Amino acid sequence: MANGTGHDVDVETSAVTVPYDRARQIVLASQAVFFGALAVCVLLIHDHVAENDGISYYGVHAETIVLAVVGYVVASVGLWWFAGILRDEGVESTGWVSARVVSVMLILLLVTPFNKGAFLNWAHMTVGVIGALVQLGASWRIMRRRTTTLASVGFWVLLFGGVVAAASLPDWGFTHLLTGEIIFEVGYSLCVLEWARELVTSD
Repeated sequence: MANGTGHDVDVETSAVTVPYDRARQIVLASQAVFFGALAVCVLLIHDHVAENDGISYYGVHAETIVLAVVGYVVASVGLWWFAGILRDEGVESTGWVSARVVSVMLILLLVTPFNKGAFLNWAHMTVGVIGALVQLGASWRIMRRRTTTLASVGFWVLLFGGVVAAASLPDWGFTHLLTGEIIFEVGYSLCVLEWARELVTSD
């Protein structure tokens, strides 16, 4: 009887950890491609223009556009897939809905190049601001929901990056938008990993 009970527990534990392992692998792989592509872009071009225009600069510059598209699309697909696992496993809707919104936002940022006229510029900025607010809200929620070091570090890193990026938007000589956005996305990635942990703790 004892052996049977132990076997049942092992099976149940395995059934819980399979979605978590799959979700974590998807996040790690897709984010590795995103940040890897971004790192190559930064190595190729890291000048005043890039710092002033942010990550989006690499999506309109001929030398880096392919890398940017690959990074954004892989990150978008990864987040969409990840969100589906959260939804199917009954994780709180904030986690999977926010991931789906960010997934769509990444594609919208690609198809609204900011240097192709006022309309696309405003559309690009609007999408970026909405997406950043969604990321901030989801990160705040997971920090409040889970009192872990990863969730706290992720949120505060994200917030710091957001402050740097926001301070770079006015035309007053503080041009560190690229740095701020990279820090922001690193923080968000940490929080996404914490959302994955919900798969092994959700009821």
